[in-house]
Amino acid sequence: MVATFREMITATLPSEERLRARLAQMSPGEWAELAQVFAAALPELDAVLGLPGGADLAGSLARARGVALLDAALPGDVDSWLPPIPPSGEVVIVTDHLQGGGPELEAVALATSHGLRVLAVAAAVERTSAGARGRLELQGVRVYTALQLADTPRGLVFERRAPRRWRERHR
Repeated sequence: MVATFREMITATLPSEERLRARLAQMSPGEWAELAQVFAAALPELDAVLGLPGGADLAGSLARARGVALLDAALPGDVDSWLPPIPPSGEVVIVTDHLQGGGPELEAVALATSHGLRVLAVAAAVERTSAGARGRLELQGVRVYTALQLADTPRGLVFERRAPRRWRERHR
């Protein structure tokens, strides 16, 4: 599953524009395949909180895990989109493209202010040069990604500094 996603993303490199376009064009079925990887790797959770751009991945993950789906893009009163969630209120935030971490940190703050505990952020693609992982981990939030990309002077490339255990686990 990750190998197929990796091949798909390889065709877009080193262009950030082509990467964004390809992520936007992914079919619900392609997102569902990738969601299976996260469904197997993530800890127990009560809900999935989808960020804009990550809606298909979030929906697929929620269905795979049989948990509630929350949509962070809905306007208005947060209580209107919070379905009944068990008291532990453990959620995972899902995004398609993790960069600097701003939207994810805002979602962490929003979820926390409503009594939810954010266990992790799941991202299809992580831009390691942008520093989101460090910012999120300082808040006690783990980061799970299918692919890590690094920004270089020549454009985007696959991250090579990933720990050995990550590469072995997701081939």
